[in-house]
Amino acid sequence: MGSNEDVMISVKPGVTGGSFMVRGTAVLTNVPANITVTPVNDGSVFVGANATSSSSRHVFNLGTLQVHRLVCLFRFKIWWMIPCFGTSGGDIPAETQMLLLEVENKFYVLILPVLDGQFRTSLQGTPDNELEFCIESGDPDVQTTKIKEPVFVNSGNNPFKLIRNSIKILEKHKGTFKHIDNKQKPEHIDWFGWNTWDAFYCNVDPEGIKDGLESFSKGGCPPKLLTIDEGWQNIFPSYEENPTGELSRLINLEENTKFKGSKLDKSGKNLRDFIKTIKQKYGLKYVYIWHAMAGYWGGVLPESEVMKKYNPKIQPVVQSPGNLTHVVCSTLDNIQEKGIGLIDPSKIRDFYHDFHSYQASCGVDGVKVDVQSVLELLGAGYGGRVSLTKSYLGALEDSVTETFKSNNLICSMSLNTDFLYSTKKAAAARATEDFMPNEPTFQTLHVAAAAFNSLLIGEIIVPDWDMFYSDHITAEFHGAARALSGSAVYVSDKPGSHDFDIIKKLVKHDGSILRARYAGRPTRDCLFNDPVTDGKSLLKIWNLNKLSGVIGVFNCQRAGIWPPIKGSIYMPAPGSGIPISGIASAGDVDALEEVAGENWRGHCAVYACLSGSLKTMLKDAKFQVALEHLKCEVFTVSPIWAFSEDLRFAPIGLLDMYNSGGAVEAMDSENKSSECKIKVRIRGCGRFGAYSNKRPKCCSMNEKDEEFIYNPIDGLVTVKVEGEYSSREMVFVY
Repeated sequence: MGSNEDVMISVKPGVTGGSFMVRGTAVLTNVPANITVTPVNDGSVFVGANATSSSSRHVFNLGTLQVHRLVCLFRFKIWWMIPCFGTSGGDIPAETQMLLLEVENKFYVLILPVLDGQFRTSLQGTPDNELEFCIESGDPDVQTTKIKEPVFVNSGNNPFKLIRNSIKILEKHKGTFKHIDNKQKPEHIDWFGWNTWDAFYCNVDPEGIKDGLESFSKGGCPPKLLTIDEGWQNIFPSYEENPTGELSRLINLEENTKFKGSKLDKSGKNLRDFIKTIKQKYGLKYVYIWHAMAGYWGGVLPESEVMKKYNPKIQPVVQSPGNLTHVVCSTLDNIQEKGIGLIDPSKIRDFYHDFHSYQASCGVDGVKVDVQSVLELLGAGYGGRVSLTKSYLGALEDSVTETFKSNNLICSMSLNTDFLYSTKKAAAARATEDFMPNEPTFQTLHVAAAAFNSLLIGEIIVPDWDMFYSDHITAEFHGAARALSGSAVYVSDKPGSHDFDIIKKLVKHDGSILRARYAGRPTRDCLFNDPVTDGKSLLKIWNLNKLSGVIGVFNCQRAGIWPPIKGSIYMPAPGSGIPISGIASAGDVDALEEVAGENWRGHCAVYACLSGSLKTMLKDAKFQVALEHLKCEVFTVSPIWAFSEDLRFAPIGLLDMYNSGGAVEAMDSENKSSECKIKVRIRGCGRFGAYSNKRPKCCSMNEKDEEFIYNPIDGLVTVKVEGEYSSREMVFVY
């Protein structure tokens, strides 16, 4: 991938003899003459095309694509993406937003449809294995006959570095968005949270919220983040008046009657009093609140006296043909029929400022903003979908940072490239469709989709893997996945329905979490295997901590089919009652060298969280994992450090946490002729473990001697860490 990786690629991709060549290999054949190639940087190019007539939407043929393993990310609904796997152009669905190819088992090619001016691009295949790209403005008055930079193509030897470096090239070249490294991350992502949605849905009220906070507190796991989801706003028709599901619109900026007056009991008179009360009583650090991008699902009510100052009007909805080829979300039915009460883009900054200022005055610390992709349907007359998204998103981002004095924003239902390549500040967004506790065939698809989607979106935002129930048949499956995700951890338990054993494997005593450093992504050998429907593949997800790596292995088979459709049935694989076996290695942590130290010799300590076993092995040594349906295992991979000719040591972390290694902050040593001291700084309490090839003479913590247990068979040293310290130093003396 050019200077982005180890080898300089001197020949840029281009068309030769009707074939699109990358590193001397034909990736596409039968490339039409109207295709253009524009070099960008270090072996990457933009691919464009010329048309014979002007239009607001064009579909161009790029050529024939076949005999390459591929994975793509496509929108199966207007709001959400899932992966798709194949070997040719015919396997690529409409609305594909990322395409990764493995070329002759030698290197990888990344094809990204991006934004070019007022046009948004997507990929799609044909039955003849042609790869096409579609550009569209979403406004009949915004037309073109040629497009120069709609599709970005790059290649590399490492798929994760390839995606990362490509997004950084695009960030610099396009200037329309920021890489996650260049954004302020929201404060909530390091703290345990509770979202009210699956606990109450739209029936949320103060009494229910207090009941939930009380039950968490009694269990010893009070959340530090509360998100009051949908159900608190003033809408018409109201929640109580709308049993048939009519399209509601926002009528003012204040809370509805559930959060006012006598219904608050002893919690005051309004939302402000209620939030003040629960913050003081339950130790909440953050209270976020929900609203839709346009105010509510149906936008705002134009007839409302409060809303007239924002100049709203009913805007008709026009869906892209690409969206109509997939699952048309039922929530769009009413919107399609009645349109959206859309605030004038020139007034949207005023609206967000007023809305968020009121919320901040009530003690709200941030917002979850939903239904964002609806803007792509409303671009006619406003310069198109990209222009409208940029207007709204820029206003939203600025309002959040200015009003809440921090980047406390969760974006949701926003997985279109209009959002991804326009966000300069938003740093957290939902990675997948909702956790749906009553849909048994959605559970493993949820985890698999979040991991694959994070390949792309994890370079732009912190992927939010959504809430889950801690008291659910899939709780451990979801909990382990959240521990690897690198994102926030929050549940949506009903009051009194909790499994605190699950929660305590994710959350420290102070309410913080052991969040991994990056977005959790599939391991390299899993990228082109369908972990849900092929009947044989396990899903492996990797991430990094400060001094270790972590691998989660999940059996996602027998979990329905792509895409997730309500009421679907299990699709049993042959012998589905038998565990599925797969191969793992410490080297599945793709960037382990980042944390291993200069003199690392490739040896690792690998600790299995759920089975409690410890093994040592070389990085590339393979070991077998066998898992039944909906089962998982989490492995902490800690590089073994050589502190002398005969002393080997590797910190593992808190053994009873899913992401054990997330508790290890730093390690240092003092070598003298008579002894060696290994100093490990940790956070949290519980059973701390480390690998040592010999028994320590003694162990101390904060200069106090501690008892420890040493197992000479596997080399596991365990120390019980107690107390409420946020961070402490543990010293092992040899």
